[in-house]
Amino acid sequence: MSGRRLLGNIVLLACVLLLVVAGLWAWGLVRNDRPTYAVDTPLDEQCEEVPGDAQRLVLEADDGFQLGAATVGAAGRRGLVLRQGAGQTICEWLPLAGRIAEETGVRVLLFDRRGRGSSPGDGDLTAEPGDIAAAVDRLRSQGVRRVGLMASSMGNSVTFAALEELERPTCVLVSVSPVLVSSDGNGQVDGSGLVDLPANVWVVSETGNTSVAAYADAVVEASGTDHYLEIDTDSHSFGLVRDHPEAADFVVEAVASCR
Repeated sequence: MSGRRLLGNIVLLACVLLLVVAGLWAWGLVRNDRPTYAVDTPLDEQCEEVPGDAQRLVLEADDGFQLGAATVGAAGRRGLVLRQGAGQTICEWLPLAGRIAEETGVRVLLFDRRGRGSSPGDGDLTAEPGDIAAAVDRLRSQGVRRVGLMASSMGNSVTFAALEELERPTCVLVSVSPVLVSSDGNGQVDGSGLVDLPANVWVVSETGNTSVAAYADAVVEASGTDHYLEIDTDSHSFGLVRDHPEAADFVVEAVASCR
């Protein structure tokens, strides 16, 4: 084999390997090596864009695990727990949280999942529904009387699974690019039973991902909601609300419906 042909084969193999790794990373099968931060790290040291009224918060779960969190917006009678997708941190969602707080008057609480961002330590997906419940309790301890939930991508599996752990129903459930079943080395979280759904459910999803679209249809059917926005794109999760203003507007309107 000539040197030129050998070099060409090596380049081709390298390109194939890069595509495989990129695909695996997109589905969360390759470990995310983003840096982690202490739970009390100032928000502007972790994130590039931080709303002016955002405040760092340390959220303690029932098992003692500490989660790096933040609140955006003034304290009041309404609040929202925002749960991002698997590979994301609070940093991607803080700007939208700021817009939600400003335009709806709802205080938003969001936190990094175990092992990511400002929640260093061992990840455990099976403990995450309890973390949602802890975030709801934290808002209620601040005087919030009406709490909504918003979830993106696999954060939906955790959020839907957490519904049966909540003492009181939520005022709104906003589902972005729903993925209802997820797993890691500790086990599986299955939110596809779609039980204990609140009366007020809003769903926005892309049509370009058939499995996500199917999950979205299931949520719509189980909840009987009329609030369903399908967008002809393959943008997913944070990308859906970032790249499509109508999706972000839909989410803000959904949160505003919490009364």
